[in-house]
Amino acid sequence: MTQRRIALIQRSGTYVGPALARRLARSGHDIVAHCPSPGLADQLATLGATVEVIGEDEVPLDGPGSDLTASGTQRLVDRSLARFGRLDAAALAPQRPAHLGPSRGLMLDASSDRAAAMSVYLEATFHALRAVIPAMRATKGQILVFTSDVAARPEAGWSLYGAARAGQNHFVRAVALEHAHEGICINALGSKNAVFDGFPSCPPGAATDDAVSLGEWSDQLVAETPLGRLGTMEELAAFAAVLLDGSNRFQTAQYFSFSGGWDAG
Repeated sequence: MTQRRIALIQRSGTYVGPALARRLARSGHDIVAHCPSPGLADQLATLGATVEVIGEDEVPLDGPGSDLTASGTQRLVDRSLARFGRLDAAALAPQRPAHLGPSRGLMLDASSDRAAAMSVYLEATFHALRAVIPAMRATKGQILVFTSDVAARPEAGWSLYGAARAGQNHFVRAVALEHAHEGICINALGSKNAVFDGFPSCPPGAATDDAVSLGEWSDQLVAETPLGRLGTMEELAAFAAVLLDGSNRFQTAQYFSFSGGWDAG
């Protein structure tokens, strides 16, 4: 059994996953990397981490057995325990499957099937927490669920998606209270206008983990952000890490906004 802390990072190849994995590796974590980006496992090993890779062939990102299902999330946990014998931290990122289409849209333009499909956010979080929490009773671990800051305030065009994410945040916080007496810390974190490669409307190459090249594509995003700029994945990883790395064990049942002040507007 290893003495280093063990962190499971779901969907580690996109969004904040690579930056968070590197930050945790630097702070003494071995990493279970689900679907890492090319070269990420080697980077983590260079930083001193032992890395267990769970590829898309074993736990896919969509469809039967994916990480949105009970069997998929349980496999992530089982592989973590089989490799390291413990689990101290889990960064969970339940995302919408491709068939849901765009997030934005007016309620009256949405089909009833699309409205029902939004339940995937709650269902995927349900499956993930049911798999991870029992594995953390021995370590009094920390869980962070990445949601969306669209849930932080109502906005036209985001009614269905915002409501689904708000329900997800409520669920995470309530579940956290159910397990606080066990010393397990569970929180949710949503971002708005923190940009990564693949962010909607962001041109290819305009965003890296530590920098964003602004342009006409970003004018509206910057204008609606009180800080007057966009956030980066390195900044988001720095914020998230303190909820996962064992340095702060007195924060649970909270939703945190990472939005440059957007949520207060």
